[in-house]
Amino acid sequence: MLNYETALKKLLASVPRLQSMTLPLSEVAGRVLARTIRADHGLPPFDKSFMDGFALRSADASTAPVRLRVTGIQGAGRVSPELSVEPGTAVQIMTGAPLPKGADAVQMVEKTRRISESHVEILAPVEAGTHVAAEASEVRNGDLVLQAGQALGPAEIAVLAVFGHSQVEVFQGLTAVILSTGDELVAVDQEPDFGQIRNSNAPMLASQCRRLGVEVRSMPRLADSPQAVRQALAEGLACSDALIFSGGVSAGEFDFVHKVLGRAGLEIQFHKVAIQPGKPVLLATDPERSKMVFGLPGNPVSAFVTFEAFVRPALRKWMGHRQWGLFEVSGCLTESVRHKTGRLLFKPAWAAFVEGQWRIQPLETKGSADIVGFARADSLLLIPPDVEQINSGEAARALLLPDHLDLQQSPEAMP
Repeated sequence: MLNYETALKKLLASVPRLQSMTLPLSEVAGRVLARTIRADHGLPPFDKSFMDGFALRSADASTAPVRLRVTGIQGAGRVSPELSVEPGTAVQIMTGAPLPKGADAVQMVEKTRRISESHVEILAPVEAGTHVAAEASEVRNGDLVLQAGQALGPAEIAVLAVFGHSQVEVFQGLTAVILSTGDELVAVDQEPDFGQIRNSNAPMLASQCRRLGVEVRSMPRLADSPQAVRQALAEGLACSDALIFSGGVSAGEFDFVHKVLGRAGLEIQFHKVAIQPGKPVLLATDPERSKMVFGLPGNPVSAFVTFEAFVRPALRKWMGHRQWGLFEVSGCLTESVRHKTGRLLFKPAWAAFVEGQWRIQPLETKGSADIVGFARADSLLLIPPDVEQINSGEAARALLLPDHLDLQQSPEAMP
């Protein structure tokens, strides 16, 4: 049985090679940039005004008040090339407009008084460069502005637009199929008979995939039979990049997933990792290393945790992201916690940033089937396999779950 670090290294080494595609700018939100972007011109492209006011020579307004003659008006997009500022004159200017020739400063309109149509009084002195954004002071021609591997959000899309990228090379998105095994499972909208339970893992795992930007669909529940698993595997491999099995991966009489994968010619990279919950987790790849098949435990908390610990980093790397796993923080444990050694424990917890440090509060649940109790958690406390106890006040590590900002307890609510 592999330890977590070894399994994770093996997982990341098994991720297929990235593929890219070109999309219109309007369709790249949430995608990952596939190539570096450099500026094709400086920003700003000219000396421009930060303010509505008057462009002038700072030498004319080194003391104030001073009266200047207004020779014209310069608006953003309404440039008058013949306008210039001579000694003793000023040009009315709008925010974003190019600075007229001869001007080296702008005085904001709030610090001026219009005397007449042709004269303005400057009420406060200015220095050279006041309220002026110099040409290429933000970005120079040829500067790196976006790196490959950056996720494209609103700000990044604005940068692409500024530099004329109407078509953008991005990494291809992924498709995943969710496969839930178990004779005991019934549909969410069905009333379970005695001994049956509703299939909660399929919508949970589909939601976790969609949070990563993965296109996902769920197949109907699979019966506990090799034939059902074999048929679903073939169908899933034909129509998706990744398959995510839930259940059927342990060592029980009716756990067939790992057996079917091996007989189907897939290479099992690992099966069973020294973690809690989620020990039976497995990863398999096809001979061409173009597909990934994950086998997650059937208990919902175990399925959730193993998705975040293994599926998330694999899919994010595959999609081109530079950061793959959950965000880790270090902080102070608020309550002592004991641990049966031997496996890395992912324990549900609350995490809050209080007075300059993270406080991590362990959360007690009733085990790997207690999804109701687990749903209160906003983080996972990490307890190393060789640590039997962490005392209150000692340092601890935690992974922030994707819903952390929505679920985070206020400091007052933490015990």
